[in-house]
Amino acid sequence: MESERFKKALGRLEAAIDRLEKASHAPASDARLVALEQRHRKLRDGTSDALMRLDRLIDAASTPATEA
Repeated sequence: MESERFKKALGRLEAAIDRLEKASHAPASDARLVALEQRHRKLRDGTSDALMRLDRLIDAASTPATEA
């Protein structure tokens, strides 16, 4: 169930990135393009950070606990 939620969330993030990339190819004013590039960079960086944190959580959950 968690895997399905993760896949759906990842799909939404990828779709958002695709929309931003497509929009960046459309003619736009310089100021609008700069704002779009900043939003794209922020989304991409946030997505990368979220995926790294998810990877760490998955690794931690799949690693057997050792008794001290």
